[in-house]
This record gives sequence, structure tokens and C-alpha cells, in this order.
Amino acid sequence: MSANTRFYKIVSLAEEAGGLAVRLDGRAVKTPAGTPAILPSRALADAVAGEWDAQGEEIDAGSMPVFSLAVTVIDRVTPQRAAILDELTAYGGNDLICYQDGEDAELAARQAEGWGPWLDWARSDLGAPLQVARSIMPVMQPQASLDALAAAAAAHDNWELGMLYRATTLGGSLVLGLAMLRGWMDSEGLFTAAFLEELWQAKKWGSDREAEDRRAMIRGELDQAHRFLGLLRVAGDGDA
Repeated sequence: MSANTRFYKIVSLAEEAGGLAVRLDGRAVKTPAGTPAILPSRALADAVAGEWDAQGEEIDAGSMPVFSLAVTVIDRVTPQRAAILDELTAYGGNDLICYQDGEDAELAARQAEGWGPWLDWARSDLGAPLQVARSIMPVMQPQASLDALAAAAAAHDNWELGMLYRATTLGGSLVLGLAMLRGWMDSEGLFTAAFLEELWQAKKWGSDREAEDRRAMIRGELDQAHRFLGLLRVAGDGDA
């Protein structure tokens, strides 16, 4: 039997301290680090159980995106929360939407239209006014704004923080990541805003297949993170 051969018949859920555990023939599923995979919501646990149950004779890890994201939260985000928050704050200090074009008037207008409302939102809702650069020189953000962004990220538990990290690193913007996490935009809106310049350049000059494939992959990963958030937040019987 190969390491990827399906070794179980029955997938079930069991209540555990902190949530619901997925079990394979009665044995708890564990992460690669050996930690029990306990999910905090019924919807999330059902989704993970469904992925395990849908496996054929061979287990395909690539067909289990919800479980993969859960593993990332359990094995990486939870034990490294402080480091994750520091990294997110660094993204805020160099946020994508703070770097706008100073030469191409058409692109600058698109950036102002697409990013301006989120800069306003960061100032009004997050208490983080951010300076905008229109040259290649980096801009130093006010420490008070960085502190506000750090506090906004830290307000979320490890599960939501994991999806914020995924959205921020994929899109290059902590502000946009927080906007998605807080329900002000969906994954499509985040993708469109984060890739505003690239999509504009592709429409104007054309795009190659490699770039299109890369954007499609990122768009799919953002969709999965957004779906994960939805499953995390669905209330239902058995939620912890």
C-alpha cells in the first residue's frame, strides 16, 4: 500500500474541546505536525469531512483545499501568531494601494478611483491614515497608523488571521485584506483591486499565457480563503 492509498472507509465527526474533530474509521485526523485537526465550526468540519470522504482509492491532497487551509492555521499561524502579525504590519507599511502612478494620467485616475475609497476606509474605520507615494521612492507611514493596522489585524482570532494572512500576501495589501475579512468586499473585489494595474496593462497591451495562469491561480486561492471564512462563520448545531 502506497502512502497515498486510501486506508479508511468511514468518515465521521466527534465533539472535542474547542470544536469538532474529523475521524477516519474512528481515528482522529492529525496535521503533518501531529496536532489533532479540530475545527471550530460545524460548517467547516463538515467541509473537511466531505473532502476526506470524497477521496477515491488514492488520496489527492490537492483536492482538499479546506483541509489544507485548516492545517496552515493549526500548524503555522497558531504557534507563530506574533510573527504573523509582525509580517502583516510590514505589509501595511508598504501597502500596495499607497503606491500610485505619477506619470501615466490614465492609470493614476484608475488607481485613485479603485484605491481611494479603501484609503478613506483605512482612515475612517481603522484609524490608519496612510500617505501615498507617486514615485519609486518608498514612503514612511506614520507609526500611529502602523499601530492601528497592527491592532486591527490582532483583533481577529487565529482562524481569521490565517485567512487575512493569505489574502494580504496574495494581494499585497493589508488594507484590502482587512476589508475582505470584515465583509466590505469579496474575493473578486480584492483580486480586481489588488491587480488593478496589471489588469489594466493586460487590457491595454495584451497578456501572455503564463501571466494569465498566475492570475487565475491567485484568484482561485483568494476564492478559497473567502469560502473558508464563510464556513468559519456559519452558525449551526454543534458549533463550539
